[in-house]
Amino acid sequence: MGKGQVTKEHIIRQSAGLFNTKGFTGTSLSEIIERCNVRKGGIYNHFENKDEIALAAFDYMFAQLKNLLTEAMSERSTPAEKILAICDVYIDVVEQNIWEGGCPLLNTAVENDDGHPLLKQRAQLAMLELMTGLGDILREGIKLGQFRSDIDVEAVISVVIALIEGGVMLSKLHNDNKYIRYCTNQVKVYIHSDLAI
Repeated sequence: MGKGQVTKEHIIRQSAGLFNTKGFTGTSLSEIIERCNVRKGGIYNHFENKDEIALAAFDYMFAQLKNLLTEAMSERSTPAEKILAICDVYIDVVEQNIWEGGCPLLNTAVENDDGHPLLKQRAQLAMLELMTGLGDILREGIKLGQFRSDIDVEAVISVVIALIEGGVMLSKLHNDNKYIRYCTNQVKVYIHSDLAI
């Protein structure tokens, strides 16, 4: 990897925490420059503007989230266990403070629902990818006879994601990890009582 690419990736990694903690509006270019320990020209050698850095930072953090989810699910064999693995990843995100600022998808979605249109679109696409993956797991569970065949897959996806992301939000808001555990426990109850055959 060339020096230029190393510098670009350094800028993305360092600015990701700033954007995830302070948001797009709250993060200044001067803070990015200071945190990355590069000159202003060094930033502009790799990025046209702050928007481009923010999009790259979001993509970087979402790729990390996907890697965590993929790794956790690869160790589980059944669809129900894979959904529980997703819950475990989010518990770790909160309790181990994996990322500065918490869940990048939640933070970007909340800040940009009426804000930055490109970041909102990026968050929508990321969420759609997660929802599609969860839908595939549920359909696999139906096919294998683990889940009821009459479940509304789209509704189940919405409930599971709302519980998990709501638990992340409440835990961050109150600085108390009990909320992510309350919410993920409800996902487990939902799987076993409402979905399972």
